[in-house]
Amino acid sequence: MIIDTITMPDMPWVNEYSWSSRVANTQYASSGALMVEVAQRQAGRSIVLQEDLITRELVNALVTHAEETPGEFQITLGDGRTFTVMWDYSNQPVAATPLQDEVDPDNDSYLMAVTLRFITV
Repeated sequence: MIIDTITMPDMPWVNEYSWSSRVANTQYASSGALMVEVAQRQAGRSIVLQEDLITRELVNALVTHAEETPGEFQITLGDGRTFTVMWDYSNQPVAATPLQDEVDPDNDSYLMAVTLRFITV
């Protein structure tokens, strides 16, 4: 898996099937009839990736990327699908919780509960 220029281990896409490419707007006419307008979404799909064992070095690279790259970039998932995305700043774009408490962790220390949040653009 590649996030812009960062090579990562494959991570599961945990919300892949919680989005629809269609959106509907409904309202009632003055006659009481229901009017439904259906449209195709062009962008805005949420991509949330999660993994349990990522090194501190990779997490630091992702945090730096999220802070320095407010615009769009490419991600390529492990199955070869590519998306143009940006970090989802409406939520914490990179979240990571240490696997164990370490006083002086090094870059090879592993983290758990790493969550990456993107939106398609």
